Amino acid sequence: MVFLGVSTAQASSHFNLSLDSGEEVAVKVYPATFSDSEKPLLIWFTEGYASRPPFRQLISEFNDLGYEFWQVDLLESYFIERTPTNVRALTGEGVAAVLQYANQQNRGFVPVSTGRMSLVLLRGSRLWQLKSDPQNGVGKLKQVVTFFPNLFDAPKKAGDAPALFPIVSASSLPITLVQPTQGTYKWKLPEVIEALERNQSQVTVAAALDVRDWYFLRREPTALEKKLGEMIPEQLEVWLKAGLVAENTRFKPVKTLLNKEATVSVKGLVPIASRPAPNFQLTDIYGKAIQLNNKRGKVILLNFWASWCPPCVKEIPSMNRLAESFKTSDFEIVSVNFKENPETIAAFLKSVKVDFPVLIDLDGKVSNRYEIFSFPSSFIIDAQGNLRYSVNAAIEWDEPKIKETIELMIKE
Repeated sequence: MVFLGVSTAQASSHFNLSLDSGEEVAVKVYPATFSDSEKPLLIWFTEGYASRPPFRQLISEFNDLGYEFWQVDLLESYFIERTPTNVRALTGEGVAAVLQYANQQNRGFVPVSTGRMSLVLLRGSRLWQLKSDPQNGVGKLKQVVTFFPNLFDAPKKAGDAPALFPIVSASSLPITLVQPTQGTYKWKLPEVIEALERNQSQVTVAAALDVRDWYFLRREPTALEKKLGEMIPEQLEVWLKAGLVAENTRFKPVKTLLNKEATVSVKGLVPIASRPAPNFQLTDIYGKAIQLNNKRGKVILLNFWASWCPPCVKEIPSMNRLAESFKTSDFEIVSVNFKENPETIAAFLKSVKVDFPVLIDLDGKVSNRYEIFSFPSSFIIDAQGNLRYSVNAAIEWDEPKIKETIELMIKE
């Protein structure tokens, strides 16, 4: 499971750590521009964005501030296809090997992760703690930093409440959660904090204002995303001070961990248990208020989407065609945009034809009530206002089977 030896591939730029399984984890090293013994070593577990210019620039900025930077891509090391399911399935053994080796160096270190890889970082941290028993449970680890962590299992179908993986409440670490205020999991943050603190993790929260997940890693960031991304190296020093661990604080992860395999989501139009659709009132880009309950008497396709989501945009033409297939007195499409301002949506609608109302869920509260965590997600609501079907991905909405389902619901 854990580190056995080190073989140098390229001096000062790359080395491999061998696992008991026979696999190797490649660690790319980016030396600091100047030596600063007070700066901790940064170990960043990436998810496929290592070659993107914003991330490369971020490494350079850290180096210029005196940080040595290790970059680790576990899926690349294992030659595994880069999918969300494969990330969630990683055991954390590679992380444990890297942390064990880092703890042998004569300096503090800070593991960093993003999104789903934060789940793997927690798993690996626990394995390392239990196997190596570092001093006070963390050794030279100063703090774990996770950007927009996705620690939830994927829901089987749209509308299902996502469940935290057991590792979250089994962890015991000093940890900083960097949460974008426009992020998908903003309203789930209290649940994450409560689970982490259940086993005495020391949790610090840092907000990234007015941006969404992956804000500093986008190929074409907005001016605000670029600005906040450039601030991260200096912000890190503030985060580390805020989450400073008191002397002799002891961290003890749970020894026995419940086994939970990642859920495989059901694709396509899926029947769900009939239940009342949560009512809401939102306004469109013109300020007109629309209340869902006022649509009773007709079948409704309720679609949650965002203009930055390519699959969301791709399915719009088929939704337009679907709407044309039925009388407006029998069927209507209502779309809910996730956390984009009216100006952004107005600009989008000038380039993409949308033949149905677009309501703006500016704070994400309506999406949260519907347990929306992937885009697009949709529901078909019957004339009595009950949820009957859900879809958790983009589909061709005017396919014959879907139209037949809607026709049957209209005739009920």
